[in-house]
Amino acid sequence: MAVRASFEKNNEIGCFAKLTNTYCLVAIGGSENFYSVFEGELSETIPVVHASIAGCRIIGRMCVGEYGSVTDQHCRSNS
Repeated sequence: MAVRASFEKNNEIGCFAKLTNTYCLVAIGGSENFYSVFEGELSETIPVVHASIAGCRIIGRMCVGEYGSVTDQHCRSNS
């Protein structure tokens, strides 16, 4: 099944949401329709969490989702 969603008339929803098989993070401050698409399809299966990182709404680009956790870019290093 396909579901159409947009965040403030922007179709690049991967910038504003992070979805894994155990949780879904959606950005704070978008339209209620954006949240309702995720909550309507996923809330019975996985938790849908409204979130921001340092006040930014582009959480999909600022974090990496792993199986049981989420990592912020500033927490990682090459050492």
